[in-house]
Amino acid sequence: PKIKRRASDSLAKCSLSYSPKNFISPFRKPLFEIQRVSAHDHEALITSILVRPFKVPIPNYQASGYETKALGVKRSGARVALHDPFEPDALVLYTPPVMNAHEALKTEVDKQLVHVVVDPVLTKVLRPHQREGVKFMYDCVTGVQIPGNYGCIMADEMGLGKTLQCITLIWTLLRQSPEAKPTVDKAVIVTPSSLVKNWYNEINKWLGLKVRPLAIDSGSKDDIDRNLGRHFSSSNLNKN
Repeated sequence: PKIKRRASDSLAKCSLSYSPKNFISPFRKPLFEIQRVSAHDHEALITSILVRPFKVPIPNYQASGYETKALGVKRSGARVALHDPFEPDALVLYTPPVMNAHEALKTEVDKQLVHVVVDPVLTKVLRPHQREGVKFMYDCVTGVQIPGNYGCIMADEMGLGKTLQCITLIWTLLRQSPEAKPTVDKAVIVTPSSLVKNWYNEINKWLGLKVRPLAIDSGSKDDIDRNLGRHFSSSNLNKN
């Protein structure tokens, strides 16, 4: 009995003094406990990823319209504005005439006029006087301000944002009209050669990847004509 008691006592001492740390090199990096993920947690993680809405992986990307577009064959339907005219702080340059129910039934859906709304990317940076300037210029170039006359002269003091107003007007004309199509398909900015890069940088600053302008501040006449022809033939100016 004494021998058995001594053996059990020594075994208990050995079990108490045993530790895996005694057999690990002091130069080994510390071990971390593995986090075991249950099947339920894994399925919940996958579900949370799959239910996320798709996001276009392009910096500062803005959709072309507020209506959801779907894949498939294009179906004829009612025209819609490129941007939501009822969004808070929306800058609406043209509002179609209000029709009663009888007039709406008589008008073909593909001939209905739509709102012309400034791109929200530009609207959020326009100051009040710039909003008025863009509206005034749009009415001038579309013949609303003075019937039969299309054009205007922008004149203001330095630092009041004339360039941004002109860029806003040009971008709107390149993208929209009451007929739900671009008002113009090309735009040329003629300026002294020392200001060409300034305009180029301003367009890239405010519109980013929405437009790809072409800056020409030097070169022979043949080179300029060739570059302009190549650029306009590819229709890069008014495409996303």
